[in-house]
Parts: sequence; structure tokens; C-alpha cells
Amino acid sequence: MKTKNILALALLPLMGMLTACSNDEEQTVADRVPITLSAYTQVITETRAAADTALNKGHIESGQTIKVRVSNTGANTWSDYSFDAGANGVMTASGSTPYYPLDDTHVDIVAYYPSFAESPFTVRSDQTTDGGYLASDLMFANNITNQEKTSSPVTLQFAHKMAKVIVDVSAGSGVSTIEEVTLHKVYPEVTFNRETGAVGSAQGSVTSIKMVKEGTASKATGTAAIPAQTIEGELLTVKTNLGTATYKVDSKEFLAGKVYKLKISVNRAAVGAITEVNGWTDTEGVNIGVGSGSPFLTFTVGSVKFKMVFVEGTDDDIALNFDDQTTNSGYNRHPVTLKGISDYYIGQTEVTNALWYAVMGSRPSLWSKANTNDGQPNNGNNYPVVYMSWNEICQTNGFIDKLNDALSEQLPLGMKFALPSEVQWQYAAIGGKQSNGYIYAGSSIWGDSSWTSDNSGRTTHPVATKPANELGLYDMSGNAWELCRDDYIAVSSNQILAKDYEGNTGGVNHAIRGGSWCDAEANGAYLYPSFRYIWNKTNKNYNVGLRVVLQNE
Repeated sequence: MKTKNILALALLPLMGMLTACSNDEEQTVADRVPITLSAYTQVITETRAAADTALNKGHIESGQTIKVRVSNTGANTWSDYSFDAGANGVMTASGSTPYYPLDDTHVDIVAYYPSFAESPFTVRSDQTTDGGYLASDLMFANNITNQEKTSSPVTLQFAHKMAKVIVDVSAGSGVSTIEEVTLHKVYPEVTFNRETGAVGSAQGSVTSIKMVKEGTASKATGTAAIPAQTIEGELLTVKTNLGTATYKVDSKEFLAGKVYKLKISVNRAAVGAITEVNGWTDTEGVNIGVGSGSPFLTFTVGSVKFKMVFVEGTDDDIALNFDDQTTNSGYNRHPVTLKGISDYYIGQTEVTNALWYAVMGSRPSLWSKANTNDGQPNNGNNYPVVYMSWNEICQTNGFIDKLNDALSEQLPLGMKFALPSEVQWQYAAIGGKQSNGYIYAGSSIWGDSSWTSDNSGRTTHPVATKPANELGLYDMSGNAWELCRDDYIAVSSNQILAKDYEGNTGGVNHAIRGGSWCDAEANGAYLYPSFRYIWNKTNKNYNVGLRVVLQNE
């Protein structure tokens, strides 16, 4: 994508008069060299949804007006002229046409668009029509100074003084129509120097800009021109038939003359939730919920924030291995086929001590260190919470119920938190559609992405301190084992598992996955995404924790 739009204006000979010129009668015909404009586009950065009425159509749109300023070089006194665009980019002075001076004095020429721009220049809060967009697009022609009199074409180059934000929004899974798109937290004003084109820092009262409104289609494109500035927090909202999805950034700088593009697929999970936009590059933009890149949903319990990562499902068959525990160091491998999996979200990290305390109001009971040589896992806020049973998590009024109650106002429509099923956990651990086929989650090198007995000092470590896997998930191998919600049921080799396969949840034993800080390379299979360790629902241990998923009810 180009990042700068340059509009060339050619200066051609026609009749007219510059106010700074001397007596017209003293001039000969050869001296009467007027300044006239013809416009064409050199570089196109983007087009509006209605491309045939866009500024970047190939010439300045018919009926638009450009202000041209002319001064004798060094005079510091400017004369203003308006030029109206006609068909095929021909520019015609709406009043008198400026001349070059009679004598050998040269001229300085600048121009700007729109013609009514003044200081401060304010972009419009409603840019849902081409008229509003064009009037908000401040452009300035580079100053041509000391231009000698000539009847040959002379070129002015226009450059954008605003940043452009383009959104390409489509309805995703569960959403049928895009109704409105709004850009938020915009400072709408800049000072504007009409002689130099200089603009100041963004200022004015923070406002929102309508980019798309009153739509009923499954796709929408909107463009907004804004002064250069940095936006933090809520960036964009998309109103759909189901409700509003919110997108935020930690901090995003928008530079004048550049184009910033978001491609968004709004699925049901994003409605009513906050999606964090990461990975935005000025040259390639960012895809949210489409293709590569995983959006985040951010939730807050009290003062504790945590993120959920989108896992894109598939209707294709998925080849998995289920490694059933046989002994403390052995397993039986069973290749199985999963007949597809639906979209869901999974915790970016293991549940931390801080989140558990914010939801439950207390910490899990401390374990006894008697008769063990293992170090005690750290109870710091950012460490994985351990030593709770499956029952304490999943029973009525347990952690999952209380988490859903605490976040009832933040939950996406029709979705709830749960422990992951085994296939949800494993599909996320291997990287989903982005899988690189690593031996462990995020790496094929022992300990590279995992806290293990060989590098942990035999204790837990803060979450997200080892590299993430392909989906941006941390500690899927190592740090703490993670409980799954369905019963531990043996599978057979070459078994065909139904889409979204999940066992019953009423049994005594469940699976834990991922291995922990106390596992050594000698029993490295524990850290395989495919390994299943059987676990009684009442058991607790210093190396067993949890991660949550967000899924349709």
C-alpha cells in the first residue's frame, strides 16, 4: 500500500491578471503570461467505497475548489485565487486569473484543498459521505519559490496533511449486517499555515467520527481523515445486528500523509466484548478475525485484566495424536481424526493467583510440604494459581460459575467461560491453523518455551515469561499442568472423533495437559501437546492449575 498521495497541478498559459503586477496597458502580449491550472493524480493510495466520486479518481473531482496563493518572490504579500475543477481535471479560475509580474520578478506559488481551510483546520465528525470526507482531507501543494516567468507547464505537488484511517468490515460467524462504524478519541483540530503548509499538534475537544452509518449490508468500507496524533484505548466501534463490538489499542501513532488500514471480520464472539488490536504495520495494515493474526478479548475483574485469544476453527479433518498415560514415564500413542472444530477463545495465559483471588475472594488452601523435596510454587500475583481441585473449579458456585457472574456485563452475546475440552486445549496448544508442527507448544527445543525441572529451580514462574506458541499463547507446555473439563476416556487408534468432540463431565477422572515445572527431559513426553495424564476430580497438587476458554453456550 502506498502511504502518500501526490496531486500534480500543471501551470499553463491563459489570460488573467496578478494583483501585484504593474499597469496592464504597459505589457506586451508576450508579457501577459497568466497562471492557469490543470490537475491530475500521480499516485493513488486508496479509493472510497463509491470510487467514481472519490478525490483520487484520476483528477480533482468536478465541482471541487482549490485555493491558489501567489506572491512576488520576497514580497511576503499573498493574493488568493479560487480554481474550480471541471471535467477531466481542467481547472478554471472562478474570478480573475493571476499573471506573472511584468518585470523579471519571480513568483512564489502555493495551493491547498479544501479552499475554505483556515487555522485552525477542523475535520468533520461525520465522514460517512464523500462530501464530508473530501472536506476533511487537508492537502497542501509544496511551495514553489522563485519561479521564473514561463509559458511552459510548471508543477505543484500536493501532499496530504492528514492521516487516513480505512476500515474494511465484514460480518463474520453469527453476524449478518454491519450497521455503523465509528472512530473514537480523535483530536479534530490543527493549526494550518497557508504559506508553508505547516500544521501543528492535534488539539480541540476529543470527538468521535462516523465512518459508516445506517448500513444494512454484510460488508462496509469507511475512510476518515484525522490530524496526526496518537490514540490510546478505545479506537473503533462496529455496530452490528447483534450489538456493538469494540476494538482498542494500547497506543497507535497516526502520521500525516500515511494510510492506516484495518480489515475486520466481526464474529459473534466480538459483539459486546473488547478486542485488542495488535500487529498493526503501516505498510500492510492489520487483519482482525480474518486470515492471519489473532485478536484478543480483554476482560477485567476488579483491577485484574486478562486476555482471551481467538482460535479459528475449521470444518476440515484434523489429524491428532492422543497419548494415553501407561506408567509414570510411558504412554501409548493413538492417532485419531477430529472432524473439525468450531471457533472459540482461550486464555492467553494460565489463570493467575491474582485472577483467582479477584473471583473467589480467597486463595486455594496451602499444601503441606511434609515428605516432599519439591520447592513451594510462588504465590505472587502473576504466577499460575495451583492446588485446587476440578470440583472447586467446575462445581456449582465454583470458579467458573463465579467468573461468569463477575463478567456478566462484559461477556460476548451467547458465550460463557468454561474449562477447555481436551480437543480445544490440544488444538490451541499445537497452534491451530497456524501450527508449525513443533514437538512442544511453541518449540521443538526442550525448555525453549517451557518452564521445566531443568530450568525452573523447581518452582512455578510468572506467566508469559517464556516465548508464546503460534497463536500467542504462553505456557501451554510447562509451568503448571492444566485441567480439562471432560472425563478421561481412552480412545483407540484411528478413531474418528465427531466435530468439537467432548467426553462426558460426570465422571471421577479428568485429564490434565501440558506438563509442569517439575518435569524433567527424561519424561519429556509430559510436555507434548498430545499427552493426557489421568487426574481424579478431588485431587490437588502444587503443580496443577488451569486455563479457561470462552465459547458459545
